Order: sequence, then structure tokens, then C-alpha cells
Amino acid sequence: MNFKALALVLALGLIASQATAQEILTPFSTGTEKAPTRSRAAEARFLPFFDDFSHSSLYPDSTKWTDNNAMVNDGFPLCPPNRNGVTLDVLDANGRVYDYAISNAFIAEYLTSVRIRLDSIMEPEPRALTPADSVYLSFYYQPQGNGNAPEPQDSLVLQFGTTTEHQEFLYLDYQNYSIAEIFAHMQVDTLFPGDTVWAFEGCTPGLFALITDTLTQMTQGQMAVPCDSVFTTVADTTWYHIWSVSGQTLEAFMNENDGQYFKQVMIPIRDLKFFRDDFYFRFYNYASIVGSSLPSNRSNEDNWNIDFVYLNINRTIHDTDYPMLTFSGQRPSFFNRYQAIPYRQYRVNPNSALRENLELDIANLDGVDHEAHYYYKVQQIGGNQHYERRLEAEIIHPYKLSGYLQCPDYGESPACPYVGELFGLDMWRDSVSYQVSHYIYDSACIPPLMDSMVYRMGMYNYYAYDDGIPELGFGVRPAGGKFAVRFDVADYDTIQGVQLLFNHTLNDANNKYFDIVVWRDENGKPGEEIYRLANQRPQWQKQPFRFTYYKFDRTVVTANTFYMGIEQRSDDLINIGFDASNDNRQYNFINTNGSWQPSSKKGTLMIRPVVGASYYIGVEEQAHESLTLYPNPVRASLHLEGDFGKSLISIYDLTGRKVYQSEYQNEIALSHLGNGLYFLSITTAEGQIINQKFIIEK
Repeated sequence: MNFKALALVLALGLIASQATAQEILTPFSTGTEKAPTRSRAAEARFLPFFDDFSHSSLYPDSTKWTDNNAMVNDGFPLCPPNRNGVTLDVLDANGRVYDYAISNAFIAEYLTSVRIRLDSIMEPEPRALTPADSVYLSFYYQPQGNGNAPEPQDSLVLQFGTTTEHQEFLYLDYQNYSIAEIFAHMQVDTLFPGDTVWAFEGCTPGLFALITDTLTQMTQGQMAVPCDSVFTTVADTTWYHIWSVSGQTLEAFMNENDGQYFKQVMIPIRDLKFFRDDFYFRFYNYASIVGSSLPSNRSNEDNWNIDFVYLNINRTIHDTDYPMLTFSGQRPSFFNRYQAIPYRQYRVNPNSALRENLELDIANLDGVDHEAHYYYKVQQIGGNQHYERRLEAEIIHPYKLSGYLQCPDYGESPACPYVGELFGLDMWRDSVSYQVSHYIYDSACIPPLMDSMVYRMGMYNYYAYDDGIPELGFGVRPAGGKFAVRFDVADYDTIQGVQLLFNHTLNDANNKYFDIVVWRDENGKPGEEIYRLANQRPQWQKQPFRFTYYKFDRTVVTANTFYMGIEQRSDDLINIGFDASNDNRQYNFINTNGSWQPSSKKGTLMIRPVVGASYYIGVEEQAHESLTLYPNPVRASLHLEGDFGKSLISIYDLTGRKVYQSEYQNEIALSHLGNGLYFLSITTAEGQIINQKFIIEK
């Protein structure tokens, strides 16, 4: 026999049916707005709050930000104050266009802080905070950068939020009892439809079940009786409009900003309602993609770049200087023309493969001059080659007055050091990888000012002009149009396939057929076709900005110069990745009318030929950012979060001296080390090296 019990909750304060607040956002308004409910953060951060995004890669630091749709990168921001920035656009965390994107202005994505304690501080001693503590939030922003300019109807918005909590009913918790236990509890021998079975002892009083069938001593089975009401704590955040700016081109922005690439905004926090233990702030952007008449064009648009977010007490409107020497821009390539070349091709002519000078963007964010020391180190991974190049100290003027450090007319400086040595010529290897570490510091300051830029650089079996970040998309019209990239090889080689990176468009409307083609050289332009891989379609990886390998069905032998590109089968934009931060237009060609012409578009087509005996592209060259260090600055013990298995931890001081080494562990005692900036390096069992910096401040 099946029995049904209807669980009811008496109206003794046990009914929980509170409505969830809905967010209503109005651009440029001054009223309050309600955000959707969300769980409150387990712990809040005390001031100061600071993030320059230099330690993050792709996603914002989860200890500082609650969402991960905005993208941390060094490609979209153009000339930021220091390395990396965060970009708000129309792409989600997986690089897909939001499915709700439309041609009218819509809210695209958020960058929301974790919960911040604005009610008190703990250092140097606990005390309450008030508006008299002169709290300011500052940040730098830039429209467009290397990407797409937001239109005037698009905007960047800053809001402050405060949170209130309430208990919200989730469900009833039931206990199963046998029919005999039910009779004993009710002290009866028969139950009829409509009879009430009250909750047992130990359960919440007032809960009951109704009988729907007749139960007798002969009845077998069990019955579920409600025992407890389960609630959850829900936090409702009320958001207040604080600041906003309309979209414009980078050129117009710079004309209004005295030629500066980024503009700093200073926001005082004076309203008493924000001085509480549940303060938040967030940025969000309004965006508008192109109309539906061009579906394959509806890709990443309306870019805003944010950098150097700082919230603290004892600040003023003029508090725009920071005691920092810092690297900015992108990681410099050692190669004369490419970002990556095959090791075999390098060995044939190493002198022409390497450039004479590296190019570095270095900024002094302080308000006074600093005497900066610079050096860089190159260490072969799994090999013996290593060298170091140190330069004489040089005065670096404040960034707000002089911009980045400039190169001299002759010789070298920290902004353009010479490439110190050729890389080794190991005939037994088919690939090599190096760790490159740049350091800039002024040790006369207390604590010392220092920054580092550490990355991996390798030579495997592919060519790359691009840096891996597609700020724009590329294609040609009409159907049958072609585009190609020129590659010059030092010796004959075999082409096995190609890596291509395609942008997502709304609903992936660019998923059209194309052919991959290889041409010989004919007087500096593509000539005779030597290979075609027909009827291909764009493929995307799970993570954004990842290439897909298209393997050829036969080996293509080439020597000297060849061109690799695409012939489109459709009128639609193929939307292949286009690196706008590296200008290699002299190697890009288009053919839309039967004649090859040089491309007029500044940038790099993201086409990477794979050569050699087999497909192997080596390890990922981007920094590994699954490592979290805290606290930073640290006094006594440094905590590490990350899964690195059997790895080796090394710590170096600013002179490069190793001061600590051990197997990987989640907590390191550092009380024996003095104040200053240090570098932590983790070497995994696979040979990957992960680097981060931290400060000891006692």
C-alpha cells in the first residue's frame, strides 16, 4: 500500500516565504539599486585593498574578486601603468559571447570585490573607521586599448554596495518511522484520512503530516514525518551608483587626457552608510554588439581596461604617487622577427634569429626620481646554459611626468638591454625551453623598491608572430577571398599542420567552411599553390585563447619562403584571431579580386605553422597562476594554495641569492628573513616553473 503525507508548517513563525530581491540597474542614476541575492563571503578583507593584476593570468584573483568573467591580460591594455590589466568586454569566462548580447546597450559583465571591512582596521591596533579617516578608492581606466572602442551609448560604471542578511527557507527535513512507531507515538491503533501525525520528540514543535489513507495494526511499511525546517543565510546587496563614463575611441580619450593612455580616478568615501563590515564595490560595462545583419561579426566588442585598483585610509585627492618601480607592457621576445621559432631553424642561423636589443616598458610610479638597478637572467630548463646581464644604475623619472623609461640613441639601458648570448646549439635536442627573469630595483629605499617579470620562452617546432591574445578578429569578403602569412625558413623543413585560433561569435555564427592553403613564394607574394586541406571549420577549445591543431593529411616539404593562409568558402567573416598589439602587417597578404596585395591592417594573423617530424608544441609559456600566496605582505608565515604534487620550493632575495628551499608545503615560516621583496619559485615534477613575488614587512 502506498501512503501519502502532506507536510505542513504552522504559522508560528515557521513559515519562510521571503521574496528574493531583484536587481534593477539604471545607467547614470543616483538612486539605490537591489542586486540578486548571494551567499555572504566567509571572510572579509581588511584595508588596504590593492590589485594591479600583475600576479594574475586570465582570471582575476579569487581572494580579491568574486567573479571571473572579466579577463586579466597584457594584450588589450595599451601602455598600462604596470604589467597586465583587466578587460571588461562581451565575453564570458570561456571566451564565448554572452547569449543575451544585443545591438542595444546591455549590461555585459561585472568585476566585483570580495567583502571588505570598512567598519574597522586591525593594524597597528584595532579601531573603528569613520569618514574622518579619509578613505579613497582609486583606479586607472582606458577605453578600447588594442581592442574595439565602446560606442557613446556604452559605458563603464562603478557602484558601491552594502549587504543585509536574512534567513531563507530551503526545505523540510523528514524522518522515516514504521507504522508501529507511528501508533506508539500517537497512542492509537487506527488512523483515518485527515488525522494529524505531529513531529516526534527532538524535532521542531509544530510540524505535522496528514494521513491520506486508513492505517491499521495490519498495515505494513514506513511513513515520512517532518522533523525540522532547514534555512540558509542569504545576503542581499543594495548597490549605489558612484561613477560612470561614456564610451569613446582611444584617440578621443587621449586627446581629452593630455595624451595619456590611462586616466586615474580618485573616489572619496564619505557617506557613513558605507562604513560597515559588509562593503563591496564593483565595475560593470554596458556594451552593444553589431546588428544581426552581420552575424559572423558579432564577436568581442566594446573593451574597457582597468588597472591599479587601490582602496585605503589616510589618502587625499592628490594621493596619486606610489613607491613602485614596475615593468609594464608585454614580455619581450629575444627573436628578431617571431615570437616563437622552431629550434631546428634557429640552429641553422642563430645570429640572424636573435635581435640585438630587448624592448622593455619600465615605469617609476613614484613622485620622485629613483636610481634603478636592472639585470636579467636566462636559465635553460633541463639544461646547463645560463647567463646573467647586469647594467649600470640609471635614474628613472616619474611616470606621470616622463612616461616609460626611454632608450638612448646609442648603447643600452634597462629599457633596451642587449641580448647577452646566443642560445645553445644542442644537436641532440628537438626543442629547448628557458626561464627568463627581469629585475628592476632601488635598494636605497626602505623597504626596497623592486619588480620582476619572469616567464618561459621556448623553441619547439612551430612559428608564431603573435603573442597568443586575439584583441580583434579578421576575415575577408567575398566568398573565395584569401589571406596568407609569409614565413621564411633558414633550411628546408616539413610542414605537418597548423595551429589556428578563432574567436567566438554570438551563437558561433562564423562556423563556416574554409580551406587551409600553402603557397610558394613568387616575387614577394603568394604564388603557386602546393597544398590544400579542404572543407575545414573553426574549432574552439574549452578555455579562451587556445589554439586548435589542424593536422595535414600529408607532409609538405618547403624551403626558403612559404605562405600559409585560408581561402574562405563563405561571404561571412571567418573571425580568425588577430593580435593587434604586434604589428606584422608586412607579412600579411589578402586576395579578394584575383590579385594578392599587402594587408593594410596593423596587427598579426594568428596562424602558426607546425613543422618537423611530429606535432609537439612544448609546454605552455604563460605563467601558471593557480598559485595563491597570502598574506602579502607577510610577517611570519607565508601560506600557499595550489596543487603541485611533489614540487620544489625555492625563495630568492632581490640579489638573486637563494635563501630558502624545501619540498612543496602549504605554510612556510619566514621569521628569520629580513624585510624586503622576495621571489618564490616552484619547480614541478614535470619541470614547469611557477614564480610569484611577495614582501616581508615586520
